[in-house]
Amino acid sequence: MNTSTISAAPDQSDRARDIITLLLALDIEDQQTTLARVIAASVHDGPGTALEQFAGTGQLDAARALDEIDDLRVPFEQEAWVDALSRHVIFARGARS
Repeated sequence: MNTSTISAAPDQSDRARDIITLLLALDIEDQQTTLARVIAASVHDGPGTALEQFAGTGQLDAARALDEIDDLRVPFEQEAWVDALSRHVIFARGARS
């Protein structure tokens, strides 16, 4: 008899639906920036980094962010995230270098 208990994560369907609805209400540039900030929040190496600053405030230091991106090590499944973040940093209007 198997007595182990499997616990599922709380259902986040409603929250996901709300976030998707809010994102779709944004123009395409704001959608891309928001996605880039979410990715940066997921992969940054900690407080004080350019990616952490971008994730938290939207202020982008492109040169520092690209240096940090070059040093990132992520699972294969997240490589597309890093590619998207890199493209955003490279092409972002108003980014400081």
